[in-house]
Amino acid sequence: MQRTPAELAAAGQLANLDQLASITASTVVGGAAHGCRALDLRVAGGIDVRIVPDRGFDLAAAWYRGTPLAWISAVGERGPLDAPKGSDWVDSFGGGLLVTCGLRNVGAPSEGHGQHGRYSHLRARDVVARRDFDDSGELVLEAAAAVDEVTALGPRLRLERVVRTWSGAGRVEVTDRTTNLGDEVEPAPLLYHVNLGPPLLDDDAEVRIDSARVLPRDADAAIGLARWSAPGKPERGAGELVFEHEVPPDERGWCRAALVNRTLGLEAEVSWEAGELPRFHQWLHLATGVYALGLEPANCSRCWPPARPGRPASRSAAAPSAPRRDRELGARRRTFTDDGAVPGSP
Repeated sequence: MQRTPAELAAAGQLANLDQLASITASTVVGGAAHGCRALDLRVAGGIDVRIVPDRGFDLAAAWYRGTPLAWISAVGERGPLDAPKGSDWVDSFGGGLLVTCGLRNVGAPSEGHGQHGRYSHLRARDVVARRDFDDSGELVLEAAAAVDEVTALGPRLRLERVVRTWSGAGRVEVTDRTTNLGDEVEPAPLLYHVNLGPPLLDDDAEVRIDSARVLPRDADAAIGLARWSAPGKPERGAGELVFEHEVPPDERGWCRAALVNRTLGLEAEVSWEAGELPRFHQWLHLATGVYALGLEPANCSRCWPPARPGRPASRSAAAPSAPRRDRELGARRRTFTDDGAVPGSP
């Protein structure tokens, strides 16, 4: 059995833990993301992930043992917009493993808010990162930050995020706590746009979701309903397909969706707590030159629950609390796993 990093260190075989797990902070020079911060987390035998603090502390490119997982659009990594409006979100959508949508709007432009809100164009503050051993002897890298969506005289919302990745395991965990810092009840819609692309997504890849019901968004999605589980090949001129799934939770209250690639012998799974994120959407764009899959847990669809002062913005039942007190709901919001053992894979 392969020894853990802790065992290697105890045996005096490691001169520097950077050999197995490293955190590198940098500033991009040149290109559309010039001047933006980046945080690269790399782990032996696990998922390497690039965090972009100036885009909401979201996750950009990611690799599992050298295989790219995230879909990256033609836009790629770029800096945030000062005041995104209308459909600006699409024009600056670089893809990446996780793009967070909210905190004032999710979906089409509405009530003066642009598509999918401003969150992914907000800069994180209080960025910290650390490395430690977990109880099993593996190394865990942890990066944390806070993102505020505030106005001078109006709503004040804060999202605090912790990202973790482990050596020796195909797993990334994102834990969020969203708090209303103001004195008034505020809507706080939130959607996690998890983007997967080639080579994980290919002609024979299969989407697995244990859905009780699949609801196409429009006529195009209704015609392409069969493709939600078997996307197939890219097609010239194809449009996007959006579905909403009713996903029953397991006995622990968790839901799952996965993309399985038998040729690669890989499975990428997204899991989330149904009590925190009761809605789930799927986005498919199969046009040539695009070819992307989005798995999207959310706390909203066309409507969303309000966040009362000092309480986390979610649908979970929480005890009343005083204004501006923080409360944490849930342990894990998103987990990406790959056990390397897909049934029927070579």
